Amino acid sequence: MEQKLSALIVDDEASARNLLEKLLEETLYFREIRLASSGQEALDVLLHFDPDLIFVDIKMPGMDGFSFISQLPEKAIKAGIVFVTAFDHFAIKAIKKEAFDYILKPVNRKELKQCVVKYAEKRKEQVESELKKTENTAHREQIPRIRVNTRTGTIFINPSSILYCKADGNYTTICTGAKQLLCSMNLGKMEELLPGVGFIRIGRSHIINFEYITMIDRKECQVTLVRENETAVVKLPRHLLKDLDIL
Repeated sequence: MEQKLSALIVDDEASARNLLEKLLEETLYFREIRLASSGQEALDVLLHFDPDLIFVDIKMPGMDGFSFISQLPEKAIKAGIVFVTAFDHFAIKAIKKEAFDYILKPVNRKELKQCVVKYAEKRKEQVESELKKTENTAHREQIPRIRVNTRTGTIFINPSSILYCKADGNYTTICTGAKQLLCSMNLGKMEELLPGVGFIRIGRSHIINFEYITMIDRKECQVTLVRENETAVVKLPRHLLKDLDIL
């Protein structure tokens, strides 16, 4: 079992709260479940509790479910919201409120567990994605900046910011997306400065950072590279595209 979840159940009916708590415990996915009998009580609980999931009824006296969740962003609560209600006509509104799920009463065990499993899988993917970003960032920070001479002076550049380099006679154009920099050294010298891992030499004209390759179009003889919001397209002779077959 992966790291277990926490949940808050918000329902003005004690029997509904207790039943849902029992059903959630049966899934074996939860380490902590707290209960609240109203929207206001739930807000008080959230002052010292940050659940993964909030199961909330819609029809409640005083503060209804929609009014309750409308106050969560300002309190920095980012839990997945699951509406648990006896009324099916609120489903569209729930979707517009970006609810994670919508379950009708009486709660079906199978449907509830499917909801929990779906959330657990989504959270696992998010954690793995964030871990990968952290590892990539750490890896890039370990790569020292390289010193590049230009016509007007010297700049220091992080190789991870480079999409590709293109030969321009005895010079080299470095592309980082929207920006292009002309440096006063040939492509061979540039290749010596770049890390041995992560870049691939394509013929005599280009060095490409293959971490950012998102598409190789053999019909149009071009390679598309994307880094964050920066995109570049490199045109290559058809016979050189075979150099990318190792990717």
